[in-house]
Amino acid sequence: MSARYYAIVWINHNAAEVFRVNAIEESKLVVNSHTSLQSLHHRGHIDGSEHHPVDTDYFARIASALNHVGGTLLAGPGEARFELGRYLGKNRPDLASHVHELDTPDHPGDVALIAMARDHFHLSG
Repeated sequence: MSARYYAIVWINHNAAEVFRVNAIEESKLVVNSHTSLQSLHHRGHIDGSEHHPVDTDYFARIASALNHVGGTLLAGPGEARFELGRYLGKNRPDLASHVHELDTPDHPGDVALIAMARDHFHLSG
């Protein structure tokens, strides 16, 4: 990409879709969790809650895709976006300082995610 770009990440515990955008270009990278290739069997805790193990390698690979971005939006259902945010805060404070979270319970689609990023970062084509 020729100009400074920003990112929006749609994440769940199985995969992350990383969109890098500027005013006129966009690209998409899919990062799969190692646990998405396995069948996970959760045993309920006494309180009945489920717990997904934190896949730090998964988060590190997502963070690598965010190098050199001007800012990042994290989107997606459940806890994965919060876990990624905490991972970045602890391990990549250079990226964490430019992260914003969106509450998007359903996947709005690639075009809508790119539009959200361009709107949030005031990018116009």
